[in-house]
Amino acid sequence: MEEVITLLREGNHNAYEHLFETLYEPLCRYAYSILRDGAETEDAVQRIFCKLWDQRADLTINSSINSYLYRMVHNDCLNKIQQQNSHKEHNLNYIASIPDSNDSVSDYIGSNELQATIDRALETLPPQCKRVFEMSRKEQLSYSEIAQQLGISTNTVENHIAKALKLLRVELKDFLTLWILFQFLK
Repeated sequence: MEEVITLLREGNHNAYEHLFETLYEPLCRYAYSILRDGAETEDAVQRIFCKLWDQRADLTINSSINSYLYRMVHNDCLNKIQQQNSHKEHNLNYIASIPDSNDSVSDYIGSNELQATIDRALETLPPQCKRVFEMSRKEQLSYSEIAQQLGISTNTVENHIAKALKLLRVELKDFLTLWILFQFLK
């Protein structure tokens, strides 16, 4: 293994690829045991391999390369958990800072900022998709009425609505997070 470390320090890409192919899956399993989130697990392991390559010239490893990488993954996962906890605490503090009234959260959710976010998101939609969504939500037409007026199939209407809702879910995730957190604080 000392040879692998030397090859890495020299910038040998084959040694790096061999390490990646050999240890990627076991490191992912280890990271998953800590994080319990598939996407975060892969991100953590990928960050470690990127960091290993970026810092290869200055590698000082007193144990095996395997132990070194497992320790890096362990530390990265703990940092991620700490970061997530910090975000949760920040969100709770933010909710606590909202003025106290019976309708304060609904006032916030119904605010101009939310409407502006929705409007910006809808502007990114293709024109036909935006029109279908507005006919459904603002004019409250049924899918079949929209299809008939626009001369398209009901399935096309459904696809446009699904696309618009998917975009809105992504754009409004911060508002939804606040709303969910508020529900738990009640």
